Amino acid sequence: MTAGRTALLAAIATLAGPAARADDPPRNYACVFAGTTLAYKPPGASDFDGWQHDLAATAGYGRYVSGTVALELDLGPTFVRGDYASFGFVPGVVWAFSPYAYAAARFVVPIDPEWSFVLFPGIGIAKSFGRFTPILELNLSHTVGKGKSDFGFALTGGLLVGF
Repeated sequence: MTAGRTALLAAIATLAGPAARADDPPRNYACVFAGTTLAYKPPGASDFDGWQHDLAATAGYGRYVSGTVALELDLGPTFVRGDYASFGFVPGVVWAFSPYAYAAARFVVPIDPEWSFVLFPGIGIAKSFGRFTPILELNLSHTVGKGKSDFGFALTGGLLVGF
């Protein structure tokens, strides 16, 4: 076997990872989420506004790259009072530090109507029922690079389906 072919086979084996045992949870999952902003302090404001009457509906894909760490990419629209407001991507890293709790480093990247970058870390609870895992996550939000600082609290519910 040539050195190039050996290296290629080694790379494929590394990317594929170890063979899953029957009792291992699925490494991949599809996810759907719905979230809303509970409170928001706009840039330059001194006080928080209450609920923003918004709904962000996202769907995505995640993959566990280790036993407790997953990479995830979600996308979807946000509506405010029923009207379309924006569309964005939500890349993230999720750390399942317990069978029932996790921390997430998420980043909301709205691309329509304008590009932006929002830090969106969260902490959540989850309970698996076979391949299905409902979640509830509390997030903080902060838009980066827009001048004056904003800050928000969001609540997200969702479902992961392992495969």
